[in-house]
Amino acid sequence: MSKKRKRISRRRLAGQRVMAHVPTFHLETGDCKPVTAARRYIAEAGLKSPSILNVRRNEHTTDRFFWGEKGLFSAQYAEENHFLFPSLRGIVDSVGEHNMFDGLELTSDDWEEIEEYEYAFV
Repeated sequence: MSKKRKRISRRRLAGQRVMAHVPTFHLETGDCKPVTAARRYIAEAGLKSPSILNVRRNEHTTDRFFWGEKGLFSAQYAEENHFLFPSLRGIVDSVGEHNMFDGLELTSDDWEEIEEYEYAFV
């Protein structure tokens, strides 16, 4: 029997498209926990938001974090709720909303949901 595929939400897919335009940094955890390693790297490198940090925990596991103006979040949360981050709204505006979501085969209901998102303003 074939395995049933998990449906990826269109909202998360739209967020992945936005996050593809954010600079990504790769680092090792060393002796620290992944979130501590990410925070130390941000402080040492003086990273500006938005940024994505891929923190390698071991040879099999990598944790993804999003460094935004409001703090450090999991990358999955940022993908699903990209409209909560003002810096990501700037990326959507610069690339173009319809260009960003080309090929998603969005229905009119989906567009209404995407247009419903209120991007946060600082």
